[in-house]
Amino acid sequence: MGRTPHQIVNPLTLAEPGGSSHALVVSPGRVVHVGGQRAHRSDGRVVGEDVAEQLDRALANTVEALRAAGAEPAHVVDMRVFTTSMAAYRAHSRSIGAVYRRHMGRSSPPMTVLGVADLLDPDALVEVVCTAVVPEEAGSGPVRADRVREPAEEAGPSAVTGSADGVGPLPGRERP
Repeated sequence: MGRTPHQIVNPLTLAEPGGSSHALVVSPGRVVHVGGQRAHRSDGRVVGEDVAEQLDRALANTVEALRAAGAEPAHVVDMRVFTTSMAAYRAHSRSIGAVYRRHMGRSSPPMTVLGVADLLDPDALVEVVCTAVVPEEAGSGPVRADRVREPAEEAGPSAVTGSADGVGPLPGRERP
């Protein structure tokens, strides 16, 4: 799984992001919206006993939908994860980080995790929604940052940095 072809922006005046980016400048291209993916097998049955297991299947389904539409995980520019158990999501943070990286690679698009009361399928604990942008130019390389993240005191108040892959842990995770 490659680096994102989009420019990740993390202003030095904001706290260092924890696994996702503060902002992302999208390269021109074809937009792909992936609707809510839960831990469904092809027969419609929800699999997985806990949040991490269900997220594993939901992300696998997300990647399958992306690829069927001609996109890759590196093209994702925005992701939302809905969970009916935020406490369990936090408790499984290490395994969730590993599950995320296995399916999505090291790119860290802007992402929001939301606790919700219920999902359409009563057996579902998580649901993933995302948007991807497939660059117009075939073979266009990743946008690479000109600068590496430095402490805000050294960089000045208007400094902005980007990372081609946004490497970092998911919220609540340590850096690898």
